[in-house]
Amino acid sequence: MTEFFSFLVHSNHMNKLTKLDLEFGKILRKKRLYKNLTQEVLSVESGLSRAYISELEMGHKDPSLFTLFKLSSALNIKLSSMIDEIDMKIK
Repeated sequence: MTEFFSFLVHSNHMNKLTKLDLEFGKILRKKRLYKNLTQEVLSVESGLSRAYISELEMGHKDPSLFTLFKLSSALNIKLSSMIDEIDMKIK
């Protein structure tokens, strides 16, 4: 393991990113289920693959800003409300 990689793995910065991804995934899943949508339906509505949505919900992927807008539009929610909810969870 390189020194840089070791630094990232053990740094507080990496832990915050991991927590952010996990919280985003939990909130995305909660919003999807609240709208009674399957991952397949959200996939069609957002133009994202079902596998990618699954990875996001598990906290394994970092969504781009474009992806965040696609998801919020498909869920018919304001992106700012989703970000505020994530922000409250990671503090």
